[in-house]
Amino acid sequence: MSEDPPISAPASSPEGERRARASELLEEFLAHEHGERIALGDLVRILGDRAFGAMILLLAIPNVLPVPGLSTVTGLPIVLIAAQLMFGRAQPWLPRRLAAASMEREGFLNVLRRAHPRMQWIEGRLLRARLPALTSPVAERFIGAAMVVLAGVLALPIVFGNQPPAFALALMALGLIEKDGAFIVAGLVAGLVALAIVAAVVFGFAQGLLMLVGLATA
Repeated sequence: MSEDPPISAPASSPEGERRARASELLEEFLAHEHGERIALGDLVRILGDRAFGAMILLLAIPNVLPVPGLSTVTGLPIVLIAAQLMFGRAQPWLPRRLAAASMEREGFLNVLRRAHPRMQWIEGRLLRARLPALTSPVAERFIGAAMVVLAGVLALPIVFGNQPPAFALALMALGLIEKDGAFIVAGLVAGLVALAIVAAVVFGFAQGLLMLVGLATA
């Protein structure tokens, strides 16, 4: 028996339609009728043609605030979505099994509710369309590559290693949604800092483990 077809986003909205802001996407998602659990495929269907930046943002937010235990279930889909952005795919695609992966509804929605007023503050004071070359289709491929690396780190079970890459991913996702190249740059810088922090954490744990092994075998 052949597998069910993968989940893809609906066709893009008509050209010239006003782009929804990040806070409006959150409002729309929060207002939607959800089941007891929220499947990743539901995110694609609800967000439609805005799903690249918006899905990465929604999946990164629970790790920024953060919510324990969601780094792998959110990190792996971001890897796949960012890889599609890197290869220039027009719409996000999820294999059926990954689309069926789900999160507990109330916990996820509560995190988004907490994020909503902060998002409105950021939009009102910081976000605006600028540096268009950094959000062009060519630039998006490089952004996608950077997001793949950060999402791969996010998906790893590293203590204290999830929040920094998630923050960088959220900044870049906001830049994609709002066409704000300055936020793309901020996200890339935050990503380099995140990688340095994670490397330091891993090195510290490795050094501690080697010290314990040395003491145990002395």
